[in-house]
Amino acid sequence: MDQSFDDVWAECEDLFQQAHDTLATLKEPQPAHVVQAAVNALFRNTHTLKGMAGMLGFHNFSRAAHRMEDIFDLMRKGRLRSTDSLVETLESGILALEAGMGELRRGRMEPEDYLHAIRRELGELEALARPAEGGAQDLTSMLDLPADAMKALSEYERTRVTALLMSNLPIQGVAICLDFATFDERLRVLSEALGQQGELISTLPWDVPEAREGLAFLLMAACPAVDLAALTLLEGELITAVLLAHPDRVPSALKEEVPSQPAPPPVEEVPATQAPALAQEVEILRLPAHRVEALEARLMAVGQLRDKASQLVRRNRGALGEHPVALLAQMEEGLLEVQKSLLQMRMVKIESLFSRIEPMVKSLSRDTGKPVKLAFAGGDLELERSLLGRLGEPFLHLVRNAIDHGLEPPSERQALGKSETGSIRIAASQRGRNLRFDIRDDGRGFNLERIESRGIELGLLKEGQVHTAEQLHRLTLEPGFSTQDRASQLSGRGVGMDVVRSEIEALGGEIHLSSEVRRGSLIRLSIPLSRAVVSCLKVRCAGQAFGIPLGSVVRVQAGRALRHGGDQVDVLGLSLPLESLQACLGLPEPAGQQAFVVLGQQGAASRSVSVALGVDEILGRGELLLRSLPELAHAAGIMGGSAQEEGVLWVLDPEAVLGLAMDSLMRRVARV
Repeated sequence: MDQSFDDVWAECEDLFQQAHDTLATLKEPQPAHVVQAAVNALFRNTHTLKGMAGMLGFHNFSRAAHRMEDIFDLMRKGRLRSTDSLVETLESGILALEAGMGELRRGRMEPEDYLHAIRRELGELEALARPAEGGAQDLTSMLDLPADAMKALSEYERTRVTALLMSNLPIQGVAICLDFATFDERLRVLSEALGQQGELISTLPWDVPEAREGLAFLLMAACPAVDLAALTLLEGELITAVLLAHPDRVPSALKEEVPSQPAPPPVEEVPATQAPALAQEVEILRLPAHRVEALEARLMAVGQLRDKASQLVRRNRGALGEHPVALLAQMEEGLLEVQKSLLQMRMVKIESLFSRIEPMVKSLSRDTGKPVKLAFAGGDLELERSLLGRLGEPFLHLVRNAIDHGLEPPSERQALGKSETGSIRIAASQRGRNLRFDIRDDGRGFNLERIESRGIELGLLKEGQVHTAEQLHRLTLEPGFSTQDRASQLSGRGVGMDVVRSEIEALGGEIHLSSEVRRGSLIRLSIPLSRAVVSCLKVRCAGQAFGIPLGSVVRVQAGRALRHGGDQVDVLGLSLPLESLQACLGLPEPAGQQAFVVLGQQGAASRSVSVALGVDEILGRGELLLRSLPELAHAAGIMGGSAQEEGVLWVLDPEAVLGLAMDSLMRRVARV
């Protein structure tokens, strides 16, 4: 098997381990909300495994994972109850998938059915969960809610209400009113606190009481009673707490226990055809991140000792001779190499992420009958291996959705005057302290009318209000939101975009969506950069060393004349404004500077924006081990730091500095 998929195998190992740990919790009696959280986790795990298998081209495995996902989906909707025999069947299914993945990693051919040993048990479970004649039970009518709130409940929330009432758990409601300025943070805090007392089912919009301002919500949860003291409500936040439905009102005829399932027979080995030649196994050494971080910290301490020794040798160079200087130079070179090697253990080129996507796109193109042209840019950029692993699933969802929902069939594209072959382009770039990923397609774009209609139907939007395109695009990122009436093998069950948003935000990043009807869509992911190797121009300013990424340096120039902020300088026949770096960073301005660096930025109109940046001294160029430091999270113009012999060298964010320079120049003009 291609070594480029080593990280995928490692991720699959983690997913299987998580599934085993979660199943183990279901073997012991647990509160209902803990069981539900475990089932949701198992549903997501198998959903991810399905996507991984599809990416690798293992379609039989993907189908088997999809079937296990269906069983977990039935459980999370309350159509199947957790019993010992059910957990045993699920565990057998996970073990069969894990064993099958191990065989695939060794180069074996895929069996026809990974789950053949528990086929009968799975069939019985699916039959047991099938709605009775006349349709599935729905007990949401028992909820003491107004009609508009009832309409806002999703299908999943309705199934959970029914299942929880059937399990003898009351449904409680807590109505809260929050300030506009802090409602998002307070809603998160209160939701988490209520979720500790039971299963949080839904968060519904609520009417704001008269003479009050803010936003009101109804938190609906299943628990015997609500402990309001544990919610740490602020003054005026609570409107009311009420029992919405009690299980005693459920007709006894409906409360029939689900019969236990027979224990599954021993799992038999699936006959698999051996490939003509087995791929050689690659040993993957996985180290805890904290060990690598501890080694890096120790190396930094050694580097500081080296710096002190270097200063001592320089002061006594005449008495010591050249030999200690040469030894220190060798030590410095060795330390830098070790630091780079450690960094390379963490870093991987983005093209390895692209290489995972390409086979999946080819497979989906073949399965859907949609020709797809896939293009990449920026594959030479590097990011941390752990970050790459966390980006894998979001990218799979986004590309899968682009093919399933975005790109039109060939006949439809022809009728619109487009090429039969759809286009997907993924570009990576570094913008200041962030890595940016743009995923574009030339398909039909987001159907904003359908999104708005669905949002109103789900109670996420209010009918009659004007909703901007940005609001409607963001709505697709809400948990469980989907414009599709049924799941497909490609796009899942409305969890995809939720997975993307939660993962990107967990990394401290942002996601932006935009589209044009019949022109296509753009999804932009922005991820903070934690560490990297950056080629920089080193400069000195106000006694402090700075680094400017070479990708933004257009020209370096020096002369005899002193120049000041606000002057114009001639660069290759062009007159450019000059601003001192000190003025940009809010430092005291110098009496004058002889050297300047021309920074350039590519604008949206394909014109470059350039400014000459005045500095005290040009120190040269070099590769820097860049770290994004927490204390610099809000430091204007700084994207990170690098430990150097003379201390910390601050690396500038060219895009931010360019903006600071333009602002400073405009203030100068305004004062004239």
